Amino acid sequence: MDLKLKDKVAIVTGTGSQVGFGKGIVLMLAREGCHVISVDVDEEGAKQTAEEVKKLGCKALAVKVDITKRAEIDAAIKKVLGEFGRIDILVNCAGRASGLRPFAVSETEQWDMDIGINLRGTMNFTHAVLPHMLERKYGKIVNFSTHAAHQPTGLAGAASYIAAKAGTVMFSKTLAGEVGTSGININIIAPGPGATNFHKVSGNDTRMAGIVEALAKAGKTTTPEDIANAVAFLVSDVSSKLSGQVLEVSAPMGTGGEGQR
Repeated sequence: MDLKLKDKVAIVTGTGSQVGFGKGIVLMLAREGCHVISVDVDEEGAKQTAEEVKKLGCKALAVKVDITKRAEIDAAIKKVLGEFGRIDILVNCAGRASGLRPFAVSETEQWDMDIGINLRGTMNFTHAVLPHMLERKYGKIVNFSTHAAHQPTGLAGAASYIAAKAGTVMFSKTLAGEVGTSGININIIAPGPGATNFHKVSGNDTRMAGIVEALAKAGKTTTPEDIANAVAFLVSDVSSKLSGQVLEVSAPMGTGGEGQR
């Protein structure tokens, strides 16, 4: 199927990890013909990802951005518009979790990190890009939740992270209703536990990494390719009738709520 993404301009955040969902998304979009802006606080990682895009024959730009800092986002958007002239697609993939800890003994610093990066960071980037999309009456935005946020009991020990991801869902759904008549589609992907290093670098708690490793051995992890395929569909005009939808991309795991991105 031709997704008609050739020469579209896409910004993808969270692209620094060389085994992460963000990089998988970038490479999939490049294979479909998109020019891609690779965004991460890890500048070297973002540059490595951008170089692989160029090898696929598409234009690429790597930009270092801390998504909790609006000034850095605004500077990045200005740079992108100056070089590419437009932004067609925004994928807010960047995220982090502070680790597993009972809420009763959690600290406000943990809440600030989980909510600041996962919810406020998504809102920051969306708010910066949206005026441009509204002016053009065209845009595709994909935000990220997590499989665990859609389970009956969430994920024990990750209350602030799950709250941030659930907040991202309702933010996205509400905004989709606001801008839907302006040619802008906003959807959400909720991945299961990923075959990435996300759990190894999020917080100091190794328990989630152990859970994910066990799921990987059982063939029940979500791969960057799984996520990238879903994103490519949602940012294409093939899915123009979908907005405000949550797409869970996860291997069957029952209802234990183990999944996080």
